[in-house]
Amino acid sequence: MKYASVFLAAALAVAMSGPAAFAQAAPTTTKLPAPLQLKPASNAPLTLHMNDDSKVIYEAIGKAAGIDVLFDSDYVSKHIQFDLTKASLTDALRIVGLTSNTFYKPINKDTIFVASDTRAKHTDLDDRVDHTFYLHNVSQAYEANEIHTAIRNLLPPDTKTYLVPSQNAIVVSATDEQLARAERLINELDRAKKAYRLTYTVTETDAGKPVSTEHFVLNATDGQEETLKQGSKIPIITGSYNAVATDSKSAGAETQYTYLDVGMNFDATLTSMGDRAMLKSSLEQSSVSPEASGVGPQEPILLHTALKGTYVLTGGKPLALGTIDIPHSTRQLDISVAMEPLQ
Repeated sequence: MKYASVFLAAALAVAMSGPAAFAQAAPTTTKLPAPLQLKPASNAPLTLHMNDDSKVIYEAIGKAAGIDVLFDSDYVSKHIQFDLTKASLTDALRIVGLTSNTFYKPINKDTIFVASDTRAKHTDLDDRVDHTFYLHNVSQAYEANEIHTAIRNLLPPDTKTYLVPSQNAIVVSATDEQLARAERLINELDRAKKAYRLTYTVTETDAGKPVSTEHFVLNATDGQEETLKQGSKIPIITGSYNAVATDSKSAGAETQYTYLDVGMNFDATLTSMGDRAMLKSSLEQSSVSPEASGVGPQEPILLHTALKGTYVLTGGKPLALGTIDIPHSTRQLDISVAMEPLQ
């Protein structure tokens, strides 16, 4: 849900803003073709209040801005109500197009061509270009898939897009303006994730007196699960069988083993929240009991304790997570964690 809401907000922002200048550098290896830009004789804000045919309104806008307006031979004028106050030329053309179900295409710096907004007309008039956008800050397959989905939702249904997972790239076949919109959305979504340093401090006490202190440090990236393990592997007999004699060994009983991890395991997922972060943490401590299992000489009893929870961290302020009692002793493990943002 987090990604879905971020992508929707970014897509809406790009869709509403039009072909404005980009806020940051494009994440591509080649220069994106620049769409043809209108250069009207006047950039004064437009104010029009008309109840007339769309063709007449287009011509009024063109006259006010100092541009020529040409119409497709199949163009059908539609009677519309048009109210505009202090709007730019781009906004005026966009609004009359949405209202009359038409679209325009610049054919030079001071002339536009207007046609009905149909797939057939777009196929005839739109100049499509294939362009590859490379994603630099995604590390999981689902992140690239979600960016690709956001691009498809932003662009018209007949626009062709392809995700190339092996190259972390999205190929888009679209018009120059559509490519510009796709680039702006990718710039919004393909941002470097925040990174943090998490320091877990485990203090062992015996009857309330400090015995030792250990620090476990891991680096965490926003939204990704990180794991740190420290301990030993304990062999456990799982069975035995009678081996058949071969040229390299004689017949006899063979024992099968498996190995269990004992020690400290840390799993952490940080989610950025402005100057704070939400930590989903799981800490597990396991050890071998001094008591025998009674099953056999190689089957120990393993002691296991888990400490799990969700916490809100502030940079530089340690937070106590809890205390783990060590069975069959007077010892305890007091555990805290501190977060430090990485530049």
